[in-house]
Amino acid sequence: MSFLKNWTAKPTTAPATQDARLLPESVPLDLAPILAALGQVLAEIEPAALDVDVARAKLADLCRDLAIEPVDPLELDPIAAELDRGAIERLALLVLVLERRGIPEALLKRIFEGRARTAAREGLFDVARGSSLVTLDLLRGSPLRREELARRLVLGLGASVAGESLAEARAALERLDYGRLMAEAERARRAAGKG
Repeated sequence: MSFLKNWTAKPTTAPATQDARLLPESVPLDLAPILAALGQVLAEIEPAALDVDVARAKLADLCRDLAIEPVDPLELDPIAAELDRGAIERLALLVLVLERRGIPEALLKRIFEGRARTAAREGLFDVARGSSLVTLDLLRGSPLRREELARRLVLGLGASVAGESLAEARAALERLDYGRLMAEAERARRAAGKG
């Protein structure tokens, strides 16, 4: 009888692997070292040398340095394929900032541990893709754009900005958002032209 019962039972599917959740306030990150690392990397890099495959390899090395299983490169292929040249440059820049320990190792480990997939996707790939107007030239010339990218990185990684509530950090990013500022300027220009 038990054979028949087991034979007719529908097999259960394994639950999809989901990364651990991180409370942003539990990982407050200081912007100053991130901005310093960002400035150093921007001063040293040659845009032509920035490559998505090298960035993914460096990300895997970073995970291994933190004793964390790296994200399978095949999982990142579809995301990487969607990146334009500017996004690839920003991705490589962000990975280099992490490699230079713009975020202290203990906090970086906390961010990536149990959630490497989410941290890579949302903190690096999505930030790189979602900051399309923030070019390397703009980053080199504007402290505000560097702060915008640093804040996007922090919030994208699932962390928070030290000394700010999550709402304050999001509001500060909203004020800095170059895409929003450019859209507002365009609307104002059109409104002035119609009047």
